Amino acid sequence: MRHLAALLLASSLLGACSSAGVPRPRAAAPETVGRGCPPERARDGEVRLAFLGDSGYGTGVSEWGTHGQEAVAERLNRLDLPADLVFFLGDNIYWLGHAELYKTRFDDMYDPLIRECRAHVALGNHDVKGCRAVEEHEQWESCFQELTTALVADKKAGYQRQGLPEAEATDRAEREAQEDMERALEAEALPLSKANCLPGDASAYENEAGGTCHAGDALAHAQFGFGSVDKGDPPKSSRQRYYSIRYPLPKPAPGATTASSPPEKEERPLVDVIVLDTNTLHVGGSVLGRSDKPREDRLQLQWLRSAMSEWLPTPGSEETRIWKILAMHHPPATPRGCACLFFGKCIGGHGDEEALDQQIKRALQGLQQPDLVMAAHNHLYARSHPLDAEGRPLKEGHGAVRYFVAGGGGAPLYGIKGPDARWAKTGSIYHFVYMRLTASSAFFWTIDENGHVQDSGCFEKGSNVDLPLSPDFAYDDALPPRCAADGSQPAVSPKTSPESPAPEKPGQAAGAPER
Repeated sequence: MRHLAALLLASSLLGACSSAGVPRPRAAAPETVGRGCPPERARDGEVRLAFLGDSGYGTGVSEWGTHGQEAVAERLNRLDLPADLVFFLGDNIYWLGHAELYKTRFDDMYDPLIRECRAHVALGNHDVKGCRAVEEHEQWESCFQELTTALVADKKAGYQRQGLPEAEATDRAEREAQEDMERALEAEALPLSKANCLPGDASAYENEAGGTCHAGDALAHAQFGFGSVDKGDPPKSSRQRYYSIRYPLPKPAPGATTASSPPEKEERPLVDVIVLDTNTLHVGGSVLGRSDKPREDRLQLQWLRSAMSEWLPTPGSEETRIWKILAMHHPPATPRGCACLFFGKCIGGHGDEEALDQQIKRALQGLQQPDLVMAAHNHLYARSHPLDAEGRPLKEGHGAVRYFVAGGGGAPLYGIKGPDARWAKTGSIYHFVYMRLTASSAFFWTIDENGHVQDSGCFEKGSNVDLPLSPDFAYDDALPPRCAADGSQPAVSPKTSPESPAPEKPGQAAGAPER
C-alpha cells in the first residue's frame, strides 16, 4: 500500500506538471533479442558515443502518464552515423526495476543497439528499488582480498572481450592486479574493514524487508551489456555492477605472457568510459544510508582510483592520457530540477549530490581528473562550463571538468528552477547526447526526440575553452582535423568566437541540416 500511495501521488503531480506529448508509435520489435555481435567496427581515428538516462517506460501510457522513450529510442536507432557505444545512465526500468519488464522497456526498445553490442547500462535508483546493502558482520577482516578479486574480474573480462582464451586472460589479469596492489593499493586496502567493502558484483544487494530486489537479475541480463563489447558476454559470475569500457579494444600484443617474459606493448584505446554504481555511494537515498551503522563502499572507490590510473602516457613520450569519462546515475552537479512548481515552491526533482562530488574527488586525490562526467537522475538536459575543483566556471586555461546531465531519455520531464552560472546550456527536453571523440578533440550534439539539435559545440582535450559549432555542421559530417579557435576550421562558425557566443537559433534536424 505504501508503494501504491507513492505511485498515485507521483502520477497526479506529474500528470498536472508535465507538458510532454504522446510519442509516435514504433514498429513492433521481434519477439526475442539476442547479442549476435558483429566483427569489430572499423577504426577511423574517432569514437562515437551516445549518452542518455531515465528512459525505462516502454510503450504507450505507463505509471506516470505520457513519456518520450519511444520517440527518443526511434531517433537513436535511426542515426545515419550510428554511435559505437551507447550508455544508459540508470533508471532503465521504471518504477521498481522489475525483471519482467526488461524485454518491453529495454530489449524491444533498443533492439538494433543490443544486437550490435552497443548498449551498456549503469544502475539507477529505480533499478534497485526493493534492495538494501547486504549485511556484513565480519567487521575485523580486511577488504584486501575483495579488492584484488574485483580488479582481477574487471581485467579478465576486458581481456576476454579482446578474444584471449580464458586461461591467458586470467593469467594477465591476476598479474596486473597484483602489480596494481603492490604499487599503490595494498596499503590503502589493508586498513579497510570488510564491512566497508561491498562486493563488486550483484551480491552487494539483497532484498529489503517487504521488497524484491532485481539487481542480480539486471547484472545477469545480457542485453544490459554489463562489461561487454564485441567478443561476447563475460560469465555472469564476472559481471561487475561497476565496470570500464575501453574503445577501440586495445589489441593485445602476441608473445609470452609469463612474469619473466611480459607481453609487448599494446595498442592504446582512444577512450575509457568508467561506469559507476552510485546507489552505494554518498547520494540521497543510498542503500548504505539504510544501515544501522554507517558504512561506505570503499571497494568501489578503490576500484575507481585504479581505473583512473590506467592508460597513462608512457614516461618521456609525447602521448597524452586517453579520454577518461565517468558515467553514473546520480549527478555530482546539476541545475535544480522541479517535477512541479506549486505556488513558486519546487516539488520533486533533484539538486547537486554534493556528498558524492566530494567523495569522488577524495578518491581521485592526486590523480588527473576525468575529462567528462555524464549523469542523469534529473529529467532534464544540462551542460556545464568547465568547472574547477570548487565548482567555479572557467573559460580559459586547462584541467577543469565538464559535467553533462542527460536525464531526458523518456521519463516525464522536470522543469528547471532559476539561473545557475555554472551551466552553459539547460533545457527541459527529451534528448540524448551524441559525441565524437578524436585523440585531440571532442565534438558533441544534443539531439531531441524530433531529431533537432538543441545544443552543440567542441573543445580541445584538456582545454577549458568551449567553442560553438556552425549551425550547418551536422553530426554526421566529416570532422575537421581539430576543434580550434580560428575561423579556418569548418566545425567552428567563422561568425563566432569563445568571447562572442553564437546567437540562439532554432534547432535543425539531425542528419538533414539546412545547407
